[in-house]
Amino acid sequence: MARKTKVVEPVELPEGHVLQQFDENGDPITLNVVKIEQSYNAEDLSVLKGLEAVRLRPGMYIGDVGTRGLHHLFKEVIDNSVDEVLAGHCTEIDVVLGEDYTLSVTDNGRGIPVDINKDSGKTGVELVLTELHAGGKFGDGGYKVSGGLHGVGASCVNALSDFLECTVRRDGKVHRMRFERGVPTTKLEVIGNSRPDEHGTQVTWLADKSMFAPALTDEGNLAYDGELILRRIRELAYLNKECRFTFHDKLNGKEPEIMHYKRGIAEYVGHLNENKDSLHPKVIYFSREKETTQVEVALQYNKGYVESVFCFANNIPNPDGGTHLSGFKTALTRVVNSYARKNGFIKEKDPNFTGDDVREGITAVIAVRLHNPMFNSQDKVKLMNVEVDGLVNSAVGDGLAQFLEENPLVAKIVMEKASTAARAREAARRAADLVKRQSVLESSNLPGKLADCMERDPKKSELYIVEGDSAGGCFSGDTRVALADGRSLSFVKLVEEQAEGKTHFCYTIRKDGTVGVERILHPRITKRSAEVVRVTLDNGERIVCTPDHRFMLRDGSYKPAAALTGADSLMPLYRKLSDTAERGITIDGYEMVWNPRSDSWLFTHLVADWYNRWQGVYTKEDGDHCHHVDFNKRNNNPDNLQRLPQSEHIALHAAHARLTLHRPDVIEKCRAIHQTEAFRTRMSARMREEATRAVLSEQAKAQWENEVYRGFMRDKWGAFYASNAEYRDRNRKILNQAQFEYWSDDAHRAEQSERVRAYFTANPEARERHSEEAKLQWSDAELLAWRSDKTREQWTPEFRAKRKTALNATYYRKTLAALKHCHAMSGELKIEEYQSLRKERGDRSLLRFDTFCSRYFENDENKAREAVANYNHRVVSVEPLVEAVDVYDIEVPGTHNFALESGVFVHNSAKQGRDRRTQAVLPLRGKIICVEKARIDKALDNESIRMLISALGTGIAMNTGGDDDSESRYDLSKLRYHKIIIMADADVDGDHIRTLLLNFFFRYMRPLVDEGYVYVAQPPLYSIRIGKDEKRYVRTEAERDQVLKELRRKDVHITRFKGLGEMNPEDLADTTMNIEQRTLARVLVDDAIDADAAFTMLMGEKVEPRRAFIETHAKQVREIDVH
Repeated sequence: MARKTKVVEPVELPEGHVLQQFDENGDPITLNVVKIEQSYNAEDLSVLKGLEAVRLRPGMYIGDVGTRGLHHLFKEVIDNSVDEVLAGHCTEIDVVLGEDYTLSVTDNGRGIPVDINKDSGKTGVELVLTELHAGGKFGDGGYKVSGGLHGVGASCVNALSDFLECTVRRDGKVHRMRFERGVPTTKLEVIGNSRPDEHGTQVTWLADKSMFAPALTDEGNLAYDGELILRRIRELAYLNKECRFTFHDKLNGKEPEIMHYKRGIAEYVGHLNENKDSLHPKVIYFSREKETTQVEVALQYNKGYVESVFCFANNIPNPDGGTHLSGFKTALTRVVNSYARKNGFIKEKDPNFTGDDVREGITAVIAVRLHNPMFNSQDKVKLMNVEVDGLVNSAVGDGLAQFLEENPLVAKIVMEKASTAARAREAARRAADLVKRQSVLESSNLPGKLADCMERDPKKSELYIVEGDSAGGCFSGDTRVALADGRSLSFVKLVEEQAEGKTHFCYTIRKDGTVGVERILHPRITKRSAEVVRVTLDNGERIVCTPDHRFMLRDGSYKPAAALTGADSLMPLYRKLSDTAERGITIDGYEMVWNPRSDSWLFTHLVADWYNRWQGVYTKEDGDHCHHVDFNKRNNNPDNLQRLPQSEHIALHAAHARLTLHRPDVIEKCRAIHQTEAFRTRMSARMREEATRAVLSEQAKAQWENEVYRGFMRDKWGAFYASNAEYRDRNRKILNQAQFEYWSDDAHRAEQSERVRAYFTANPEARERHSEEAKLQWSDAELLAWRSDKTREQWTPEFRAKRKTALNATYYRKTLAALKHCHAMSGELKIEEYQSLRKERGDRSLLRFDTFCSRYFENDENKAREAVANYNHRVVSVEPLVEAVDVYDIEVPGTHNFALESGVFVHNSAKQGRDRRTQAVLPLRGKIICVEKARIDKALDNESIRMLISALGTGIAMNTGGDDDSESRYDLSKLRYHKIIIMADADVDGDHIRTLLLNFFFRYMRPLVDEGYVYVAQPPLYSIRIGKDEKRYVRTEAERDQVLKELRRKDVHITRFKGLGEMNPEDLADTTMNIEQRTLARVLVDDAIDADAAFTMLMGEKVEPRRAFIETHAKQVREIDVH
C-alpha cells in the first residue's frame, strides 16, 4: 500500500513527543515535520538562588508532592536526629503530630551549631536550613556514621513548609529561629537559658499546602497518617537500641507511645515473627565490628514458606539488598550444607541444598553501620561497599555454625525444613516448566483463557485480570445464534463466515427494554476443553455453555447458568411470519419479532430500519418505504435495507416483476389456467368454505384498522345520519330500549345489589366503623383544612400523570407474571385458575382478567392471551456434563447481549469494552490459592496461578531477596504487559481476590510491584445521568454534591455503584478500560517490612492477630457486606 503523505504547518514539539495524525479511515499519515531552529546562548540560562529550585521542582528532592512526599519531610528531619544517635550523642528522640497539623521532632543530641560559619557568614542553624548540601556529613569532624549523604534534607523541609521553627539548646542557652517557605523571618535569637547538661535540637514545621495539593483531604487538610509515622519510628527504635523514642499523636487524640528496645534487631525479628509459628523460641543473633564498620544479624525460622530478609545500612532500608545481603546468603548456605553433610541430613550422592532451600521460612534483619556507605543510586536501595560482604559473611558463618553445634534440636528442625523445601523446589521446577509461556508468535495456543491483544510491545500492552469465567467463556460450537437475515448459524459457522468477510446482525435487548438488532463482532473460540453444563428450557431446547455464563432474566438483569432454577423467568425471543388473516396485518410473509417492552409484535424490518436511522445510514426524509435490496423480505440485516419514496419503490418492484412474474409467457400461462373449468369450480367451492368466509371477514375487519378507510366510512355514515331523520329516530329508540331491557332484568339488578350486600355481610362492623371514623375526622375543621391544602399541593397534574403511569406499570407487570404462572402450570391459560390465585394471594394489584384485557389490550382477549404465552421462558433443568468441550463467544457493542435460536437472550463476553489492539483480558475462575499458607509447588497446582504465570511470561521468583539467585526462574525482561490491572467486584469476594493476587505478586513476582507494573482498577462511586444523553462519573460524595450544586436541575438521576458487579458493560468500559476516563491505582511498596507483616497477619495461619485487627478497626468500616 502506498504511504500517504501530508504537509502540515511547522509545529514545535516537546522533547520526547511524536506528532502523528490519521486520515478519515483511521490509517496513519506520514508527516513531514520541519525542525525549527532556535537561538541558544548565555541569555537563555537561568540561575535559581537559595531554595528556589526546591520549590520549583520539589519532586526532584522528595520524590513527589503526594502523601509520600509529605511524609518524606518527616523522615528527613528524624533522620538528622538519628544521625546524632549513630554518632553516640543522642539517647532520646520525641515526635509530636499536633492538632494544628504541625510536626515536631526533638532530640537530646549536641544541637545544631549556633556560631558563625566563616565561609558563608551565617550561623550554623541558618546555613543548615537554607543551603543545599550544607551540614556536618561531608568532613571528618561532624559524623563518622550517617544516614544522610547529600545534605539537602533539612533545607528541603524548610523550603516546602509554610513555616519552620528551629530551637537549639546548647552551651547553656536556648536559641530560636523562624523561617517561612525557606526564608528567614527572624534572626537566630537567644530566648532563654538552659542547664549546662541540657542540649539538643527541636524542629517544628507546618507543610505548605500549596506545595502538597495532592496530599490534602476533601476538607483541605494535610493528610497525615499517624500509623505510618509510628511504624517508621518503631523501625528506628529497633535499629537503634541505645535510644528511647516517643511519639504523641495529638492530631488523632492518642496517648504518647514510648519505644525502647534494648535487644535491638533481635526484638525486631521477634516482632516480625509474632504472627507466625516459630520453629525455635530464641532469636539467633550475631554481631561483629571492624574498625568503623559494625554488623548486626538476627534471624529466626518459622513454619511458613516465605523468605523475609530485611537489610539496613545506617538505618536506611535497602530493599534490593546489596553486599550485606550477599554475604549473609553465602554464609547461611555454606554453614547449613556443611552441618547437613557432617550430620547425615544430606546423603553422599545427593546434591547440596540451594540458597532457596535453606532460606525457606526464614525471617532475618541485617543492619550495618559504616563510615562511607556507597549505594547504586540516589534512592539507596542497594548497598555496594565490597568490604561489608566479607564482614557479614564471617559474622554469620562463625555465629551460625556455633549456634547449630550448641542447639542440635533446633539444627535438626532447620535441616529437615531445608530437605523438605528441596523436594518441593524440584516439584515446583517441574510445574513451572509446564506453565512456561509460549509466545503467540511461536504458538497459536493462547495461555489458558487469555484473550490477547495485538500489540507486541510490552510498554504499550495492558493485561486486565478479571474475576470469573463470565468474563471469558461460553457456548459450545454447535450452539446457534438467531440472525436478522432469517438464518440461525452455529458459532463455528459464524467464525468461518466472518473470516470470509461476511457481516452478521443478531437480535438484542436495548437499554430501554425494547427488542433491537446489533452487529456481531469477533466470533471466536474462547477456551478449549472447558467444563460445561446443559440448560434445558421449557420449550425443549437444550443449551450447552460454561457454568457461569449469564442469562438475561425478564427484568433485564443477569444470572449465571449454574444458578438458574425453575423459578427464574428468562427474557424470551419469539418470531413469526406476518399473515394478512390477522387483524391489522396488511402484508404477508414478513418476519415479526416479539417486543418484551410493549408485549406486542414488531416487524423486524422496521426494527432494522430504526437501527439504520440511529446509525445515520439514512433518514426518514429519504423515503417512506423500506426496500429489501436483495428482494428477500426475510433478510432483515440493516445493510440489506434502504429507504425509498413510494413511487420509486413501486417502480423498482414493477421493473423486477417484469423480469420475473410479468413476463409475457408467464402471463399467458396464468390466463390459460384461469379459463379452465377445473379452476372455476375449485374457486367457486372455496368461496363457500367457512374458512374462506372467515378470511374475508378478517380482511374486512382489517380494512377498519386503516385510518383512511375508517375516516372515509365515518364521513359517509355521518352524512347519512345527518340527512336521514327517520334513521336517527329509529337509532335512538333502539339504544334506549336496550338499556331499559338490561336494567328491567331482575337478575342484573340482583347481581349489583348482591355485590354491595356481600361486602357488608362479610364485614358487619365495617359500616359502623367507617361511619364513626368519617364523622370524627370530618368534624375537625383544622384537619379538613390541612387535608385540603396537602392534597392540593400533592395532586398536581404532573403527579397525577406519573402516579397513573406507575400504577399501571405495576398492575400490568404483576398481572402478566401471575397469568404466565397459571399458563405454565397447566400448559394453557385457564381464567378460573387465575381467579383462584388472585384470591389466594390477596394482592389487589392483580387485576381481573377482563379488566386486564380492557385496560391494556382494547378488550381483545386473543392479544392478551398471546402476551401471556410470550411473556418468558423458564428453565427445566441445569446438568453438569462430564465431557469438556471447546467454547465460543461473540461481542455485541452497546447492548452486550444477544438471542440464541433456542429462544432466550444471553450476555456476551466481558471483553467488549477493551481496545483489542493494546488491552488483553485474563479471566480467573474462582479464587487463587493463598500462597501465604502453601508452598510454591502446591500453589502451582492451582489452575488460576498457572494461567497467570503463563500469561505474564516472566516465570516465578523462587526467592524474595534483593539479589539475583541461581535458583530464581524469574526473567522480568520477558514480561508481556507493562500494565497489569486487577479488576474485581467491590464486595467481600472481590476484596479477597484482590488481596490473594497482591499476596502472590508480592511473594513470587515482587519485581512487578517494585517496578510499578501492578495496578488496581478504581471504578467511580456514583453515576450521574443528566437528562437523556449526558452522564458523569464521580468518585467521592464531595464530588457528587459539587456536581449537583453546579447543575441545579431536576432531571438528574444518581446511581450508586457497590462495585464492578453492579455496573453495566458500558459503564465498566468507560470507567475502567477507557484510558481517557479511567482511574487506576498503582500498587507500590513503601515499606517492605510493613507489607510483609500485613500479609502475614491477614493471610497467615494464625487467627488471633486477624481477630485483633478486625476488633481494632471495626469502627472505621464504612460499608459492611453481609451475606
